[in-house]
Amino acid sequence: MNRRPNILFFHIDNVSQGDFGCYGGAWPMGAATPNIDAFAGQSLLMTNYNVEAQCTPTRSALMTGRYSARTGCTNAFPGAGVVAWEATIAERLKDLGYRNAIYGKWHIGEDDGRYPTDKGFDYWYGINGSWDKAMWPQDPWFRDEDIEPAHILESSGPGDLRKVKVLDADVRRDIDLEFLEKAESWIEDSAAADDPFFIYFNHSNVHLPTLPRTEFEGSSKGGAVPDCLQMLDADFGRLLTKIDDLGITDDTIVIVAGDNGRDTSFHAPNNRSAPGNWRGGYFSTYEGNNRTIGIVRWPGKIEPRQSDEMIHVLDWFPTLLHLIGEPDAVPTDRTMDGFDQSAFLAGVSEESKRDHFHMFFDGVHVGMRYKNFKVLTHKVESGPDPILKLATPHIYNLTVNPDEDTPYNYQDVHSWVLYEVFMPKVRELMMSLQRDSVPFGAPVDYVPGDH
Repeated sequence: MNRRPNILFFHIDNVSQGDFGCYGGAWPMGAATPNIDAFAGQSLLMTNYNVEAQCTPTRSALMTGRYSARTGCTNAFPGAGVVAWEATIAERLKDLGYRNAIYGKWHIGEDDGRYPTDKGFDYWYGINGSWDKAMWPQDPWFRDEDIEPAHILESSGPGDLRKVKVLDADVRRDIDLEFLEKAESWIEDSAAADDPFFIYFNHSNVHLPTLPRTEFEGSSKGGAVPDCLQMLDADFGRLLTKIDDLGITDDTIVIVAGDNGRDTSFHAPNNRSAPGNWRGGYFSTYEGNNRTIGIVRWPGKIEPRQSDEMIHVLDWFPTLLHLIGEPDAVPTDRTMDGFDQSAFLAGVSEESKRDHFHMFFDGVHVGMRYKNFKVLTHKVESGPDPILKLATPHIYNLTVNPDEDTPYNYQDVHSWVLYEVFMPKVRELMMSLQRDSVPFGAPVDYVPGDH
């Protein structure tokens, strides 16, 4: 291959490790995930892949390589959005000749200058915010209001935005078929032109409302959520088949990852076993939220194996640019929180460059993971619960206490983690946040340092 490799990033909404067979899950819910399981056998499967607490913070971290506390994308509600100053991985890839398309949820900007096609994507078909907006048209209380429903949006460039159709339950149920058809065409056209592509495929599941397509209703033995798991597994398999049929498998980096843990708070029937070995889910400070699935394949370049080395969603930005041979495309004029993990992915190094990551919730620094330890200064049990400040920071040893229910009460208290690791790293972080952070709700033309 003379040109740069293609990149397919298959992002799954609200899943945990217990949802997939390759992580030891799925079957307790009556589900099977054969396509992702087979893919994992050809890939690097990461059991210590970590994200931020909600979809908007995670997606901004993926796109920018910077913590949500730096980008201002600190929660999933309206008002968050990347500013024009932020550099995205899509912009860097576009500068390198990639044809970039996004399907599905963007969720890091809802006005001019912040849309995907303002930030490096050539084409977008999907939604701005959250999929629960599909429930609004059927809500009799909503119908009494003079409020415009959400729409499926389409854009082919800056300043071009079209409302295609109202987002309702029927559209939501079948929308991934449209994403698949459009993604397959993008792959075919790119291959025919011999141009590298970056496809950011944001599957709608398993976000509420959990609505399996007709052919998947009753396909599992566990209800709507396992049906949707089997549907997204089949959809992923369809994209792999297209890549295989075009003979570009060896030329394509494929990543499957979750954006945060599964919804065990709001509207997720049959969520048993979702976190796998871990406690908690979506909108919590527990491992079942921050630790999700992460699998990556590049035949002949990434060594297939399983690893418990720590990786964070922040790392994709610099890692992908190094993998494709363009390290100089990584920004040097701002703080980058991601690490280049290309040597680890390739198997050249057995160890990740990362031994810790900071945890935020709605802009509040709530804790830090360091190796097998977690320090929490605040705790969030689940989505409807408050952010609770702890009187004394909790220290969990995840090796012996994956349930995160026993702070300190070990033979060794591990207080050195708090004094010698956590506190110095938090001080360093807070100083760096003063240099080039964007506040929540900043105007699109905001530039750090100018204010």
